[in-house]
Amino acid sequence: MINEVNGVKNLIPSRAAMKTVYWIVGVLAGLWIIITVLKLVFVGEIKLTTFFIHVIVYGLTAGVLIPGFFGKSHLSVSERDIVCVKGVLTDRKVYLPMDAVRSVTMVVTPFGEYTGINIIVFNAMGSRLIVWFLDKEDCIELYGYVNELIMKRNAEI
Repeated sequence: MINEVNGVKNLIPSRAAMKTVYWIVGVLAGLWIIITVLKLVFVGEIKLTTFFIHVIVYGLTAGVLIPGFFGKSHLSVSERDIVCVKGVLTDRKVYLPMDAVRSVTMVVTPFGEYTGINIIVFNAMGSRLIVWFLDKEDCIELYGYVNELIMKRNAEI
């Protein structure tokens, strides 16, 4: 959902995308558990070290990485600039002046409305900003808004 304050559009990652990523991690963990049980049944042994390493990795992914990314990431778009904050362990802040943005590309996946896995790409002079995990409606609205700003700027030139 786009929250607009003083002409600045603020976006956060889609909650549907967070659920989708959780489902993917859950399915991978489930498959790994099934393979481990089959190995235990047919081979008769498993390496406990490997088992605990996998449990820790899946636990950290589900408990720290996913909520950390989705909780910290946000995008702010105004008529003057684009600011994107990402990161889990480190902060990555990207600033693009709107004058530098030459085009915008929107990728809406077939089930993007349900999964929240939609992408918008801002192409600037010599750089590119890729923003993942936007709601479909937010992606379409932001695409239209930035394209309108680019066309208005080009008409003034």
